[in-house]
Amino acid sequence: MATIEYCNYIPHQIIVSNGEKVEWLRDNTQSIVKSLPMIFWGDGSPWIEANLWAHSRATNGITDLKTVHSDLGHLHKYANWLEKQGLEWRHFPLVQRERILIRWRKYLIEQRDDLGLLKPSTTSHRMNATIKFYRYAHENNFIGQDAPMWREHQVVHSFHDAHGFVRTMTMKGTDLAIHNRARHGLTLEEGITPLTQDQMIALLNFTGNSGKIAWEIDLMLKIGFFSGPRIETITDLKLGTLDNAVSDPNVPGLYYLSVGPGYLPNVATKFDVQGQIMMPAELLNELRTYAADERRLKRELLAAPQDKDLVFLTRFGHRYSNREVTSGTAINGAMTNLRREATSAGLKFAEYFYFHMTRATFGTLLTSLLLDQQRAKVKDVLALVRDAMLHKDESTTLKYVKFVQESPIKQRVASKFTECFIGISTARGKTHA
Repeated sequence: MATIEYCNYIPHQIIVSNGEKVEWLRDNTQSIVKSLPMIFWGDGSPWIEANLWAHSRATNGITDLKTVHSDLGHLHKYANWLEKQGLEWRHFPLVQRERILIRWRKYLIEQRDDLGLLKPSTTSHRMNATIKFYRYAHENNFIGQDAPMWREHQVVHSFHDAHGFVRTMTMKGTDLAIHNRARHGLTLEEGITPLTQDQMIALLNFTGNSGKIAWEIDLMLKIGFFSGPRIETITDLKLGTLDNAVSDPNVPGLYYLSVGPGYLPNVATKFDVQGQIMMPAELLNELRTYAADERRLKRELLAAPQDKDLVFLTRFGHRYSNREVTSGTAINGAMTNLRREATSAGLKFAEYFYFHMTRATFGTLLTSLLLDQQRAKVKDVLALVRDAMLHKDESTTLKYVKFVQESPIKQRVASKFTECFIGISTARGKTHA
């Protein structure tokens, strides 16, 4: 599978002295670009054209580096699809339906409409990023000038200027663009759907027993399924966060971990929302056991000073995710491996599994349990779920209530989180990669 890596680009100039000696000298007229994304194919060779595109945009003084990260992230998904299909990115035969971009567009729409794995905005952005790259490749003669990529048309965009007058702007468009239209049906935040409880248990049994999945990933999945934080919060958990966990005086076996900018140690959250995530005592104890294990202590020795307090570190002592980029290469690689191994083991649903589904699963199970309580009021359920999931807006939480009320999943939920977790923990041994 293709990978995306991030490097610090330090501009240099080639200096030829005495007519023969060649030297590389630091070019002080240009700034260093931190975390410049680069795509590599599965065989380790660089995708030179895509990397040149990233470099040209990151150094043009106009394009924001976050935009470069976003576009290269989408192009990385495209590279993975190309390798999985065994296709060449310059494949533009005369038969229209066989052209590479036509097939890629069809695949994205299927992921959005048939499988519900991509939200409409992500589908549109992914296709747009691909088209932008091909424009660059065409302009720089990386593709034959006669390659039938798409049909151009003019798009007139209306907007109001700073003085309130209506202005128009003519832009180029293509017949490949995917419009950002809302998808009908039941979906949650990020436009995804949860796993069923049976699928969740099957996946966790696999990650704990197969011997092919790292202990760290197994624990991260459990945190996602039973506590609901986003991956950027999980990968930023600190040892001090575990030490400072507070038990719920009214619910035995339930603890709260403080995250967000208002607590020490600080743990990253989306939109810098401050709050507490709840966690079963059995899971907290397992995390504390892992934190003191020799496996993690060896990783801590290799870590940079600012990262030594992280609960989760790679075997090289690095973070699983990079806060400066959209997503970290370590966690992305681990999830790719999980999907491959779990699918090969017969868990067909795992082929389309993404980590954020753990959060969606937690939210639906929690909402179901709360709504099943006698005399449960929707407003009280909204407040509890919103606090548990650190939602910035209650409208996001309301999606979970509507999803549970309208979905058969409510009838499939029969056990509480702690009981479910205990069942998983006692039914398996400790076998990890």
